[in-house]
Amino acid sequence: MARIFCSKNYKNKEGVFGISMPVSSLFQANFEPLALITQIALILAIGIIAKALSNKSRVPFVVLLVVFGTLFASVGILNLEVLGEWPAIIRILALIIIVFSAGFHLKLKEIQADSRIILSLATLGVFLTLFIISGITFALLSIPLLSAIVLGALLSGSDSAAISSVGGTEEKNRVKTILLTESVFNQPLTLILPLVLLDFLIKPELAWFNIPKLFAMIGIGLMVGIGGAFWGQKILEASRHKHEQIIGLMIAVGVYVIAENFFGSGIVAVAVTALFLSSTTKKETHLLGKFTEQLAFLFTIFVFVMLGMQFTLGELAALGITRYEVIVIAVALLIARLVSVGLISYKSSLGFLDRVKLGLISPKGIAPAAMAPMFVAYGITGSDVILKIVYIAVIVSVFLSMVAFGFSSGKKTIKEKRAEKSDERKIKREEKARKAENGKVKKL
Repeated sequence: MARIFCSKNYKNKEGVFGISMPVSSLFQANFEPLALITQIALILAIGIIAKALSNKSRVPFVVLLVVFGTLFASVGILNLEVLGEWPAIIRILALIIIVFSAGFHLKLKEIQADSRIILSLATLGVFLTLFIISGITFALLSIPLLSAIVLGALLSGSDSAAISSVGGTEEKNRVKTILLTESVFNQPLTLILPLVLLDFLIKPELAWFNIPKLFAMIGIGLMVGIGGAFWGQKILEASRHKHEQIIGLMIAVGVYVIAENFFGSGIVAVAVTALFLSSTTKKETHLLGKFTEQLAFLFTIFVFVMLGMQFTLGELAALGITRYEVIVIAVALLIARLVSVGLISYKSSLGFLDRVKLGLISPKGIAPAAMAPMFVAYGITGSDVILKIVYIAVIVSVFLSMVAFGFSSGKKTIKEKRAEKSDERKIKREEKARKAENGKVKKL
């Protein structure tokens, strides 16, 4: 995947940077590294401002990042071409760190009870979503069938960073655990499937090799991930948890690189390593967890701001985003998710309300934001339309998930209400007993 990501070369055409920005000389530095660092500093500042505004306004953080990326690109303050090859590198690192961070915060014991539904959603659910989104967009948006299939593949999974953005990180319940774990496990497929389709579009004569290649990538990723967790634990123990943050970063990037060099899925390896490490290492690794969480936050800023930077307001207007397109995308996302969750969770122990929550919450994020620009880089026919729809889908899906989270956060199941009442009665009995004992002591 890394080889494909980094294949696009940006050539200079005007001046030193190959761009002409209609703003003050601060953003037109005559020294290329300074221009690059200036863009990085601006993106970081935008991210911090977006986070502060998100906390106050409850507008999803991810949505603000995308919108701000577009707004600042429109006035020339941000420019993707100045970053050169860095966006490709940042997207790879973002995928590694975000998947590693999400996996590290999960425990095997927590997901064991719902392992069947999680694995079904992360595999069968991905393919069901792909086919439903492809069918609806092909039928209602009049886009080519192959473009619709690519779009379905890009939007087939959910995103852990976006789930945390709309659902918060404090509350942790069964539904939230399923959503987060599913997003970690479906991330590899949502990266591999677009790559397989890209291979087909570039070399259609080798299409039959893509099916065994898919299974080989997953299998090699699993083996490298298990090995990475084993040796990673040994290295952490040998270091006596000194410099564990850097060691953790080395493990995450290392297993990705090893898997990719052996033609496996690096993201599968990262997810498996993180999950096993989190379940086997001792409590002292809380610093590593905090470190990866901060890195995930950092890369979330870059990836979503860069997605926004793909378009200026003028370009969006020229592409002609219509209300009809937004409605079709929203309907496609909802139907695909509700159908896949409904079929997979039909005979599970989940209650009706929990199944509805799972069916309404599936924000798109890092995978489509990172993968869609690749199709533009390769000049694939219809890639501009794909990128435009991904842009809309990320924003729409995050808003829909935020509404679902907000609606369901105050709702409690009958079991939860009964448990609360039982706890209240128990507390009252304990208070009565305590008062009675205090009264006896006073009399004595």
